Amino acid sequence: MNYFAHLHIAAITNTSWVGNLLGDFPVDASHLDADLLAGWRLHQKVDVMVDKHEASLLFRSMPRKGRRRFAGIVQDIAMDYWLIQNWTQFSTVPLDVFCEQAVIGLVKDKDRSPERLKNMISSLEYENWLSNLGTLDGVDRAIRSIMRRWKHGEHLQGFVDDLPNVIAQAETPFLVLYPDLLDYVKQEMKKAEATHSLG
Repeated sequence: MNYFAHLHIAAITNTSWVGNLLGDFPVDASHLDADLLAGWRLHQKVDVMVDKHEASLLFRSMPRKGRRRFAGIVQDIAMDYWLIQNWTQFSTVPLDVFCEQAVIGLVKDKDRSPERLKNMISSLEYENWLSNLGTLDGVDRAIRSIMRRWKHGEHLQGFVDDLPNVIAQAETPFLVLYPDLLDYVKQEMKKAEATHSLG
């Protein structure tokens, strides 16, 4: 899952918006405040569950131009696309309202964020582009952003070249995986309530 799905999970679990994004940014977890740490831990659990799910294994095995080894990176972004496309199945909050709530929540903890996340939040303050992650252009931009930052970014070019097919391939895996993920998150929150910890 990428930014949008982690923000959705933050909302439904009433955990930190920033904390739930921190898993995608370099941080020293031992120095995080308790609320941010809970979100960070939930992010880690979500990523492990998604990576091991049979729907993810299916997506990574599908024939396409991009190398299977890097398909999980693109899957996360494509899953955000399909969450936004199917938003009303998973939330009663209108999409534009949710996007506004997410940015307000992120801005609240902007000063407790690492520099790159601060910059991302600032860009969202200037223009709320979250819903754009549900468009072909938004997916393209998200992948290219990773390509610019990552030393192996050129390995994602094949996915960009085959993008409409890649997105189409992700639809069925998403529809299988995401309900399972939400059930998993609910169970993890029940465990956390019982033990007073997401650790």
